Amino acid sequence: MTKALAAGPEVYRPSKFWAGLNSVHVRQLQQQGFDNFKRTVNTKYFNWRILGIVRHQLGVVAAWLRRPDLAVFRARFPSPSYRPGGTVASFNPPSAWIYKTFVAMYADVLARHDPLGLVSRLEEPAVGNPFAVVHRGRVISQDLCNSIQELYSVFGPDGGAIASGRNLEVAELGAGYGRLAYVVVSASPGVRYTIIDIPPALYLSQRYLTTVFPGVATFRFRAWTDYADVSEEFERARIRFVLPHQAALLPGRSVDYFVNISQLHEMSRPQVERYFALMDRICRGRVYTKQWLVSRTPVNDVVFRDRDYPVPGRWRTLYHRRHPIQSMFFEALYEVG
Repeated sequence: MTKALAAGPEVYRPSKFWAGLNSVHVRQLQQQGFDNFKRTVNTKYFNWRILGIVRHQLGVVAAWLRRPDLAVFRARFPSPSYRPGGTVASFNPPSAWIYKTFVAMYADVLARHDPLGLVSRLEEPAVGNPFAVVHRGRVISQDLCNSIQELYSVFGPDGGAIASGRNLEVAELGAGYGRLAYVVVSASPGVRYTIIDIPPALYLSQRYLTTVFPGVATFRFRAWTDYADVSEEFERARIRFVLPHQAALLPGRSVDYFVNISQLHEMSRPQVERYFALMDRICRGRVYTKQWLVSRTPVNDVVFRDRDYPVPGRWRTLYHRRHPIQSMFFEALYEVG
């Protein structure tokens, strides 16, 4: 993957920020392995720990307090610690209590309006040694809760096209280890999901999703430069993995929903412009984005505010709002013209 990425256009290679972070992630995977990635690499994706919860996500607590249920205090956190003093993230007893209670509250808040029944249907896979919380007899996680919330933000509060089960093409740029893909693919048999990413994240999402979905037809990463050479296998697969410059070769207007969560702000401005052009070319439906309200990345020499992104003028804004869970983020949904 790394060699193929290096052979592609420079604009699609990691920004300075991601080059540094990727080297850390590669070392973590080498030292602690795939079996522990949810406690190493994933702590720099979207799995917030105590400081992030207290600073940015207390809206969950406020929402729970409107209809409190003391069952959250009976939630269990079976394995909060792992190799104390090592490089794998762990929780001490007070922080473990805060974490498990927060995750249980989050799940209960989501369950109040969950027409697809995802909170009661889905559990956090054990793959990757997650910070798993047992609540109401089910294994849940912060990642699972965030992904369920994001599904409804993308497809609508009633589940939209996911609820109908119809055939649907979804693409995600920068999918981390594939947490949202896991929820969306699980929610509907009609979804075909394309992940566009760089290594080691692309390696991680491919290994993870092929492990949790062993029987699902998959288009695994390989080096290709002509879509015609892979089109038959690509279109037959339900889950696909491609590098950014390969995504640029996909057919125009071939994606119904294009998603990017907390990644655009970590790129250079030319890269952000290129990716919006990519979205505009291959998406025929809607684009969902979730980013920091204000993001400063000194190593990239950029500052992005929520209105700074180069959204094409012909796109119609369906909503642009402060995120209901992560208060320092905004989320926006656009209809591509």
